[in-house]
Amino acid sequence: MVVAGALLIMAAGALMIRADIPAEELRAKYSHPASKYKKLGGANLHYRDEGQGMPIVLLHGTAASLNTWDAWVVELQKNHRVLRLDLPGFGLTGRNASDTYSIDYYSRLLLHFLDSLQLEKAHIAGSSLGGQIAYDFAADHPERVHKLILIAPTGVTNANEKSISMPFRLAQTPLLKHSLKYITPRFIVEKSLREVYGDDSKLTEQVITRSHDMLLREGSREAFIARMNTRDADNLHKLAKVRVPTLILWGEADAWVPVTDATHFQQSIHGAQLRTYPGAGHIPMEEQPQETVRDALLFLSAEVARSK
Repeated sequence: MVVAGALLIMAAGALMIRADIPAEELRAKYSHPASKYKKLGGANLHYRDEGQGMPIVLLHGTAASLNTWDAWVVELQKNHRVLRLDLPGFGLTGRNASDTYSIDYYSRLLLHFLDSLQLEKAHIAGSSLGGQIAYDFAADHPERVHKLILIAPTGVTNANEKSISMPFRLAQTPLLKHSLKYITPRFIVEKSLREVYGDDSKLTEQVITRSHDMLLREGSREAFIARMNTRDADNLHKLAKVRVPTLILWGEADAWVPVTDATHFQQSIHGAQLRTYPGAGHIPMEEQPQETVRDALLFLSAEVARSK
């Protein structure tokens, strides 16, 4: 019986093993006419460059990709040059050479990215991890940021210690984390995505498949483990240094980063405005794109009008 049970467990594990997908295969499948690649920060950085006007840089969250902004870009590109990145460790960019994925690393990368495109100033918008990068960057380089939009940024509640998503828990468990390099079936990704939606009926099969494919990109599972075991220096003190106009957006049904954290950001950033969305989860720009991009555009256009 014991032997039979062990064999059954081994067979079940074998059925959940997923091989790496070569980077070139994923580029062929998911690259876009607006896709570009640039060697930065020890990575072959994938980004898209769309539209014309005042540039806005969009930064996604942990285990996401630049596709999280698809619905926003449809509207933003009408009046803005929209630059969205697959942060190193994720999407079509994948693993970097040093396996370093700290907030400091990402903030330096953003500076080098703007410099490489000869952009003196841009709007910056970030979701979750991307929001934490965005406010860190705005605090350290206020002269480079015209306007700041934060969507449920991390930093107040320590998301690395919250027991929410199975892959996140496994990635931080010493005896189990290396299993994620091999055992990452699609249902685990689907479960995690359902957690970030307030109404998971809005989650599509296409989004699940793409997210699973991106995780299976060669090197990305190792990068995910490295990111989830990164202990960032506390940068909440930098919020008081943010002096650019700031809009904070938050889903009221956010199960990953509680909407109660929004008050801390609003009170700590001088003059920050806050909008919340009933029923929306952690990524309201995907779940309620029309409402959220409308608020973003109103904020950006009002700021531009004041600058004339």
